[in-house]
Amino acid sequence: MSHTAIVITVAYSITVVIGAAIAFGLYMSTRSRDDAAPDTATFARRETAWLIIMILALFALLMGTIFYVPYGESAGPRKQVVKVTGVQFAWSIAPAKVKTGEPVEFLATTRDAAHGFGVYKDGVLLFQAQVIPGKTQKVVHTFDEAGTYDVLCMEFCGFGHHDMISTLEVTES
Repeated sequence: MSHTAIVITVAYSITVVIGAAIAFGLYMSTRSRDDAAPDTATFARRETAWLIIMILALFALLMGTIFYVPYGESAGPRKQVVKVTGVQFAWSIAPAKVKTGEPVEFLATTRDAAHGFGVYKDGVLLFQAQVIPGKTQKVVHTFDEAGTYDVLCMEFCGFGHHDMISTLEVTES
């Protein structure tokens, strides 16, 4: 599992546990212990406190995970540009060879149908992007390891979808 996935999983798990504890505490605090009329002013203050706590928790979750979102990442001036075009039922990749340690900017387009551009190493998905006709999807990734990477379509695009497999060669810099 990647470092990003671990950080996001831990952040969401902490948020769920804190949210459940707060919800349980709020529920227990609103239970009436006698037959007296409920104190609506106290309940209103608790609801306001609950709202503020949840907004702060969600904001903390956003700040803890937003910097790990890869989209919009810039490849910088030393980028390698790879043009990827999806056509039923193949990928056209030019150039089909890149180097490790230098950012690769994939510019993915399609001429016919929606495709899912997915790059795999030894059966493990590294990244993916949805590609639709008339648009160019930019994905930036830096390969750390040399080898042959599989490029698969991840969106059912027709009867030959299962044949939509290409490779990308990554060599040492």
